[in-house]
Amino acid sequence: DTSVIISGTNFEYIFSTLNATFSSIKKNSNELLQRPMEYNIWRAPTDNDRNIKNQWVNQYYNNMRLHCRDCSVAENTENAITVTATLVMGAPAREAFIFMDVRYIFARGEGVKVDMDVHVTKENAFLPRFGVKFKMPADCEELAYFGRGPVESYIDKKHASRIGRYKTTVTEHFEHYVRPQENMAHIETRWVEVYNAAGHGLLATNTEECKSFSFNCSHFTARQLTATEHDYELVPLEETVVHIDYRHSGIG
Repeated sequence: DTSVIISGTNFEYIFSTLNATFSSIKKNSNELLQRPMEYNIWRAPTDNDRNIKNQWVNQYYNNMRLHCRDCSVAENTENAITVTATLVMGAPAREAFIFMDVRYIFARGEGVKVDMDVHVTKENAFLPRFGVKFKMPADCEELAYFGRGPVESYIDKKHASRIGRYKTTVTEHFEHYVRPQENMAHIETRWVEVYNAAGHGLLATNTEECKSFSFNCSHFTARQLTATEHDYELVPLEETVVHIDYRHSGIG
């Protein structure tokens, strides 16, 4: 009643119909999600966000809640399974202002494609970001991507970066600002993969409709970075925190 399970020879997706995201992804019986995926609009405010962050907090962007109005299997054929969902996002005890119609298409040999129609009802809403976040196991330390790097890049901070293929580790992929804040995102990304030493991991790619996206990953959550005053006080998580964003706002 609460899950849709899509499985094959060496993989299994468990898709929660309560929040219309993945609660488990397994490859060769190896669990790749430490906790369910979540839709997300919050980022740890940067030094340049010191004024706008008050508006974000007053609007409870850091405490958004998701409500799934409907989620079901819309199509089930030999080569594809389509799950559709209608979702709303808003702060507790406040009127919802983000409405989403989502389609997850599980195609044989092609992984999962996500199609999404999003409507924001609040006029002039300035969202920090829009995407999903999730945690991967502690051994998923390897990172490779094709996008703007190797330094951080945002829509208004990208000319110091170059489009190419980069490989690093999650631990090294972090900018230690004196005051912890959002860092090391990469716009114009075509694909990114996070995996362990055995090569087991997750890959996110662009589509014909969405030519590129933004991502970042580290051993810290946005909530940790927001709440910590100084870099030396940060305590890294064992898990890897991954953000895949359709868009990420500028930081200038």
